Amino acid sequence: MKKTKILAALAATMAVGATCAFAANPFADVPADSWAYQSVVTLANSGILQGVDGTHFQGNRNITRYEAAEITAKAMAHADRANAQQRAVINKLANEFAGELNNLGVRVANLEDQVGTVKFSGTFKVDYNHKPASTRDYDVANYKGIKDDIKNKTHNHAMQPADWQSGETVKENKDNKYTTGDTYGTLKADADAYKSGAVTGDDSYSYTAQLKATAKVSKNVKANFGFKYEGKFKEPDGTPDVAADKTYAHVNVANVQAKVADRVSVLAGRHTLTLGQGYIYDDVADGVEAQVAADKVRVQAGYAKLKAKGLTEDKVGYVQARAAVSDFAAIGAYYGHVVVPNEPKDSSTHVYGAFVQANVGKQVQALASYEKFRVYDSTAKKALDNSVARYGKVTYGKADFATPKSWDVWVDYLNADPFSFNGETGGVNGGTWRKGDLTDNVISWGIGADYIFAKNAKFQFKQSFASKLKYEPHAAVKTKVGEQTKVQLEFVF
Repeated sequence: MKKTKILAALAATMAVGATCAFAANPFADVPADSWAYQSVVTLANSGILQGVDGTHFQGNRNITRYEAAEITAKAMAHADRANAQQRAVINKLANEFAGELNNLGVRVANLEDQVGTVKFSGTFKVDYNHKPASTRDYDVANYKGIKDDIKNKTHNHAMQPADWQSGETVKENKDNKYTTGDTYGTLKADADAYKSGAVTGDDSYSYTAQLKATAKVSKNVKANFGFKYEGKFKEPDGTPDVAADKTYAHVNVANVQAKVADRVSVLAGRHTLTLGQGYIYDDVADGVEAQVAADKVRVQAGYAKLKAKGLTEDKVGYVQARAAVSDFAAIGAYYGHVVVPNEPKDSSTHVYGAFVQANVGKQVQALASYEKFRVYDSTAKKALDNSVARYGKVTYGKADFATPKSWDVWVDYLNADPFSFNGETGGVNGGTWRKGDLTDNVISWGIGADYIFAKNAKFQFKQSFASKLKYEPHAAVKTKVGEQTKVQLEFVF
């Protein structure tokens, strides 16, 4: 690398600090009529350049990355006197030579603390999902004798020999043998719903792009702004996706963060709200949040309006905490009171959960979590909904974006009741990788692997297995749940 190449970036902004047009030239090999004269002199008098032997610059000599890093490190030391354009150049050089600067004991992150600095970050993901449609078999001989009362679990079984038929083969007038009026009509409607797509499969490619900008407004204040764009390359049936409503672009970050005390900060605006491990809610919200972070304990409390589909009128007040109980384990818990529009006065909605994480040796990590959605009727003094989700995951290895060729493998387990937290679509709005009827009212196992094939680039594979509905809609129904396969490429910057 030519010395003039690394110098050009700094020289383009006339160096760091005040101009020194009348300063003495410290280098004998930089004539006064050289295009780089003023920049070289300015950099030298700022302490950024020292030359080879104190008297010669040798601008055409090849230099090592470590020498370039040394020049950049000295520029970083003077960054407080630079303007926004100059800091941007220094920041670019610092990122280029981050490894060498780290070995020199210089933290590139220090640049981010300079007022006026804007840092960009983001992700780009490409997903392939494959999930056959779930199917149902019906005991048509006994269907008419089953009383549908799942919550109280009372069933009236007609004692007839079972006659199981696939939902695709049930015929309305099969020898008039099973024509039983409205009861059979319900059976037929359920069969047609599964056959025509009420519980559909998936065979599609999708993508998600996110970009975030963080600006240092003052010593204790940062502003964050970002957007998210989602879309599909093709529909599940393989046709190209040309419908405009299949793409979704929105601002998912727009907030201000301020440090108000030594370990206390506040946030106001749009942000991602993750309750606990994110099963019940892990999506965009508008609101305020305060955070207290000690050495081993972090507490968050806030109030927000939810922005996920089907919940845009709901609000939640919440508090959650996480604590390291040792060098190898951490615990956490949260509680939220959900304000639902037009909810009866004698009814209240709550969400809460807890989790524990542990490192078993250097290579194994384990997680167990419990989350609950509860609707309580104070007049009747009983719970109208008490849905629970239990989740566990064991991981071997560690896939680190900063470490190429690092990897991990894992197995997980989900045991979830039917959830009604999402008023529009049913189910939950959480961060589970499962989709469709694998998100709730399900018992499901999963395996996966993550591999960092290049710095900041990850390949992921996920596969569900042994999945089944936790509660069938009728005792005379057997559902065969379609298993999900997910392949993902993720890039971060």
